[in-house]
Amino acid sequence: MDNFSTSQKRVFTRGHAKRFPLSFIAGFFLFVAGFFGLAVAGDEGALDSSSGIPVISNIVVDVRNFFGNKRELNDMARSLILMREGETYCERRLKESIESLQTSKRFRQITVDLSKEKDGVALIFHVSPRRFIKDVKIRGQYPFFKREILNAMTIYPGNIFIEEEFQEQAALIETLLKRQGFPSPTVRVTYKITPEDKFFVVYVDIEKGPYSPLKRLEITGNRAFSDMTLKLKMSTWRSAFMPGSSGRFIEEKLKKDIKKLIRYYWKKGYPDVHIDFTVQKDARERDVSILVVIDEGSQYNIKFVSNEEFWDMTLRKDLILFKKGNRDRLGLKKTVRKIKERYKKAGFLHTSVKVEEEATRIVDEKTIRPFRLIIDEGPRSIVRSIDIVGNTVFDDEKIKRQMLTRLPGIFEKGIFISETFEEDLIAVKGLYLKYGYMNIQVKGNVVWSPDKSGVTLSIVIEEGVQTLISSVEFRGTTVLSTVELYGVIQLKEGEPFRKYMIRSDENELSALISEKGYPHVDVKGEFSISQDRSKAELIYTIDEGPHVIIGGIYYTGNLRTRKNILENEFEIEPGTPFSLAHIVEGQRNIRNLGILNSVQLKTIGLKEKRERVDIFVEVEEKEPYYMEAGGGYESQRGFFVDARTGDHNLFGRNKDGWLEGELSQIGYRAEAGIKEPRFLGSRISAAFSLFSERTEEFNQDFGAMTYGSSLGFTRKWFQHIITGLNFSLERKEQFNLDSKNVKPETTERENDQFDPRTIQVTTPSINFDTRDSFVRPKKGIFSSFSIDISKGIENSLDDFLKYRFDIRSYVSPLSWVTFAFLGRAGHIDPYGSEENIPEDQLFFLGGTLDVRGFEENLLRFDAEGDPLGGRTAVAGSIEARMDISHNFELTAFYDIGSVSNTLDETGSERFRSSVGGGLRYITPIGAIGFLYGTKLDREEKEDSGRLHFSLGYTF
Repeated sequence: MDNFSTSQKRVFTRGHAKRFPLSFIAGFFLFVAGFFGLAVAGDEGALDSSSGIPVISNIVVDVRNFFGNKRELNDMARSLILMREGETYCERRLKESIESLQTSKRFRQITVDLSKEKDGVALIFHVSPRRFIKDVKIRGQYPFFKREILNAMTIYPGNIFIEEEFQEQAALIETLLKRQGFPSPTVRVTYKITPEDKFFVVYVDIEKGPYSPLKRLEITGNRAFSDMTLKLKMSTWRSAFMPGSSGRFIEEKLKKDIKKLIRYYWKKGYPDVHIDFTVQKDARERDVSILVVIDEGSQYNIKFVSNEEFWDMTLRKDLILFKKGNRDRLGLKKTVRKIKERYKKAGFLHTSVKVEEEATRIVDEKTIRPFRLIIDEGPRSIVRSIDIVGNTVFDDEKIKRQMLTRLPGIFEKGIFISETFEEDLIAVKGLYLKYGYMNIQVKGNVVWSPDKSGVTLSIVIEEGVQTLISSVEFRGTTVLSTVELYGVIQLKEGEPFRKYMIRSDENELSALISEKGYPHVDVKGEFSISQDRSKAELIYTIDEGPHVIIGGIYYTGNLRTRKNILENEFEIEPGTPFSLAHIVEGQRNIRNLGILNSVQLKTIGLKEKRERVDIFVEVEEKEPYYMEAGGGYESQRGFFVDARTGDHNLFGRNKDGWLEGELSQIGYRAEAGIKEPRFLGSRISAAFSLFSERTEEFNQDFGAMTYGSSLGFTRKWFQHIITGLNFSLERKEQFNLDSKNVKPETTERENDQFDPRTIQVTTPSINFDTRDSFVRPKKGIFSSFSIDISKGIENSLDDFLKYRFDIRSYVSPLSWVTFAFLGRAGHIDPYGSEENIPEDQLFFLGGTLDVRGFEENLLRFDAEGDPLGGRTAVAGSIEARMDISHNFELTAFYDIGSVSNTLDETGSERFRSSVGGGLRYITPIGAIGFLYGTKLDREEKEDSGRLHFSLGYTF
């Protein structure tokens, strides 16, 4: 430590300040230190009474050129400065303080002035905060998306502007463009400072320059496959010559194509293939010509001889040379090894595989190299007996349950594999160790029958003495009581001693103490064994390390998102004990908001083991605004167009607001809504919407006009369970589509359903979902149950309970086959004085969404052919989905359903069914499919089936 004597001296500069040689600074400090020591010799108020070292009397933070919240910047700087008033001055601590300020990257210039005061030394930190990047505007990026350009850059909106990083961006973007086929791009990156908030706006101007189109692709040396066959497998060629493609040549893509062609040749039996290419660029025309030279080598024709245990098709899976080539004959050697491994796992321990090459022959200009893999399977080794000797603690059956080697039985083949038996011996030893037998010895003996087909096994056990824990002691802890520490360890008094569990207990103790604010805790477990090895004493020595608290928490990048939204998710307060688990959880909560591209945390002071750790949360926001539009055709709604626009981060409060509309052949719907993911700060999500809808379903003689509002709450419990509660208030008016079709016997009360009705509906629900994918599930279960508690405001027609149950299951026994199962049921139970239910509330079946092969809503119909809805409906489906590659999928299905409790007693309540199949194309957003269903119980005047077109899976 040094003494200073000066009225005011600037002793340290950083950032854009002038940099002095280290020798000059060192000399300056020595000079000032000596001078100050003389000047203050008689001033005891400015010195530490014991050492004569100056005391820090005042620390001032001078925020210059500030923008935004000056108080927050001041607090941030003070938190990062490690020196405190009343402490003795230390040059090392001053240097560490400046490094701490620099590490935060929040300040671009840092200078420190020292000023002598009557009672000590004042430190004045002059800091200039860095400014943020408000936006990155990119021009000329086509055919790239803005996101692709941003991903190539290391800065993004919300970043702190650092000049050195800014200068690197042009080169990064140019590198991307060159990789994507633009050989001479020019990128200019500039910035402007917004006058209103002094933020930076970065402008990226891209001039890609001319790209090199592919003029010609020539393939030579290929005899087995035509030029067109090979070219169609090359995206380089397809993108150049297919309609609508730009034809831009990308060398990286060509290299991938060459690898793809090599794998194709391998698969077709050419493991010695070699493919090379040359690229010729025309400087004048700027186009590219590619010459692909193929040395196919010979086609290997491999036959298996004397294999009885496995079919040829099974052994062909082990032909490594057709998957990874046969360079230096390694593929053939690996194939032999793989086949032996297969036989070994089946109990054939003495299998030999001999490779014989027959005479090469020429067929259709192709060189054929025939190989015979002659397999001498040898005998299968079967376990005849397992004898266990020396065990007194555990019986034979318990020991055998630890083993994978078993005697032959109904469900066991009883095969012997030497490696498995070695693992069994280790498992038996582990059983004894688990119960404290530290000196356990387990040996195995193998006796073969003369023909190697039978094996007699014996296991010899020397158990030794059981060691029990006699005492457990904790040393060095001040944070937790012995009871608390004792509660988390596994090795307790009276329990069997297991040496391998000490490390686990050390980790548990460390985790428990760390969460109390001691992240640098170190726990060391030691033990001592009594002379007769029956007792073990455990001692856990704990070095807690310094107590660490959370200093400041600072958020950057949230240009739009309000700070309190992030604070609510982080759920950590300054001044609380440092908890790594809570910090990780907070980061996950912020990331799960759905409005951010990334969330990064930076801790300042943790590595240095400081008592205060400051946390900087750096986020990158997603584009909040979106607009979607689409159109097409689906069997259940005909031709349609729809659009949706909204803001995922409305007012920066993590609320989703939207407007959407749909127009189709069966009507229209318009909706406006807002969603709050953290209702009143809880984990409950709330959504409110206003809607208007008109529907005229296919094959129905009535329509409905509905408008109203909805308020729903959902809550996710654990990982797979979601509960919901929805309230809706709607005004509904049902109308006849064919006024001439009014039945004369219709009563006045039945006509009430055509009067305007106001309905209040309360719907509790619960969902259970373990599907592996929402778009294309291959395994898992989805189940939902809900009840509509409906109440008519002006009449009792809508007084009923509507139950809905839906269960779906997905199983994939093979990677290319998925079986999907669906079960649905619905029932309406009136609770008022009215038994009749309005038609627009009934269940209808038939069509794309349930029983395919039937027209929409016409599973059950009356004598005049009009659809009948009922108070009860049940439907089920079984579907096999078979992947046939290139994103195509074959589908076969069986559907069944029934509608009952109808208002009209005509029609049949029996179950009706259909079978069918179709073809789907899988896109990133779902499946597009044509499916044809055939009725299995076609009635008179019904057609035999129907073609359905759907977007996405129906279940």
